[in-house]
Amino acid sequence: MRILFKILLFPFSLILSVVVGVSAFLVGGFGRVLAILSGLLFLGAFLMGGLAIFKGDIYTWEAPIVIAVVSFLISPYGLPKLAEFAVERLADLNETIKTI
Repeated sequence: MRILFKILLFPFSLILSVVVGVSAFLVGGFGRVLAILSGLLFLGAFLMGGLAIFKGDIYTWEAPIVIAVVSFLISPYGLPKLAEFAVERLADLNETIKTI
């Protein structure tokens, strides 16, 4: 019975192996690009906020705050960390299927 399960689950394990490999590569590559973009966005938000203080306009704080929040979301601690977590769970699922 166990061999029958292994035979039935082999295509899923093979597909998961390919998906996990490609996803891990993409998450790593795009994570680095997003980290650089996040730093540039945060620097822009910081400069926009400083310019608003310099001009004495306290009503233009919405844009720098929104840009800083978006910068955090695309930073390595935001969405890339969530994607890395999902890839790790898929790898765990693949290992579980292989151990059956």
